[in-house]
Amino acid sequence: MDNYLIDREALGQFIDGLMKQKPLPANTPEDLNTLRENAIKELDDRLGLAIFGSLSEEQLNQINQLLDDPAATPEAFQQFFTSAGLDLQKIISDTMTAFGKEFLGGQNE
Repeated sequence: MDNYLIDREALGQFIDGLMKQKPLPANTPEDLNTLRENAIKELDDRLGLAIFGSLSEEQLNQINQLLDDPAATPEAFQQFFTSAGLDLQKIISDTMTAFGKEFLGGQNE
């Protein structure tokens, strides 16, 4: 499993879309890439906080066991979240919308 909760390519596409809508204070391609990578990491962190913050203490213990298990498969994580009773699509959508508005400085409203 990689270090990103949501598919990194999907996060990158979302951030790329935001970056096209906002003038950025970067002077070089390297600066732009650094801004992009930082934004992807920040969004992934926020998604993790939103999702894991929606879990009960018992569910957090269960997911931590999965995270500690080197043999855990993506399917095991999918099954966990399916049975957790969370509306993951809503949590992800709400978090990405809030991130986008903040990133764009409210110009999306």
